[in-house]
Amino acid sequence: MKFVLLALRENRHIADAEYDDFLALSGLGTEELDMRVLDRPDSELGDFSDVDGVFIGGSAFTITKPYDAVWQPAVSERLVEFVQKALEHQRFPIIATCYGASLFAHYLGGQVGSDFAEEAGVTKIALTEQAANDPLCAQLPQEFLGFGGHKDSVLQLPQNAVLLAGGPTCPVHMYRMGSNVWATQFHPEMDGDRIARRLSFYEDAGYFSPERQNEVYDDLRGHDTSASNSILRAFVQHARDLRS
Repeated sequence: MKFVLLALRENRHIADAEYDDFLALSGLGTEELDMRVLDRPDSELGDFSDVDGVFIGGSAFTITKPYDAVWQPAVSERLVEFVQKALEHQRFPIIATCYGASLFAHYLGGQVGSDFAEEAGVTKIALTEQAANDPLCAQLPQEFLGFGGHKDSVLQLPQNAVLLAGGPTCPVHMYRMGSNVWATQFHPEMDGDRIARRLSFYEDAGYFSPERQNEVYDDLRGHDTSASNSILRAFVQHARDLRS
């Protein structure tokens, strides 16, 4: 089977770290997961004729304060068109993390704001009733921990989306569109060590105040995020089940 990670990263070191995170916590081998870096306005998503599942990684992009006037809108619109076609034809499952939640909401009939931004760190996640029959959530505990850090948040779901999880500090943590596209505000590809490594690339990006840097890194340790991490393996298994 073949899976693809679409990485919205200018810095190749960050993209490589993200690839390593998805590789490790999805349980896939390097021969099963390809990375396609979308680091220019004209970056193409590539061919998906032999692909069984797609991960869309996070990004420095935000909706409320766009990263730039060229790269972000060009890549974002291309991704939305790709997702719309996937929804229409149900060719393979897609899961997008962090920026994907805002991206889909903004372009597909929802609303995004900064009301429920979260500083980088652990966040509490609680499933909704609709999650009981969802293939990625059915085996999760009712409440669990995950890692996140975002300046934007979803205020209104995209059209026809189903809310799967929220939390006390972020009402929209996970949702599904159709039967094959998921978005998480948190990062299922991160545990304490992995988010610490990822944050080291963004210490001046506003995800936490400089005076709290040491405290933030200390607070990343010792949390059990195995439930949120298991979502990636559930996604891979779901794709395999669809293929069999």
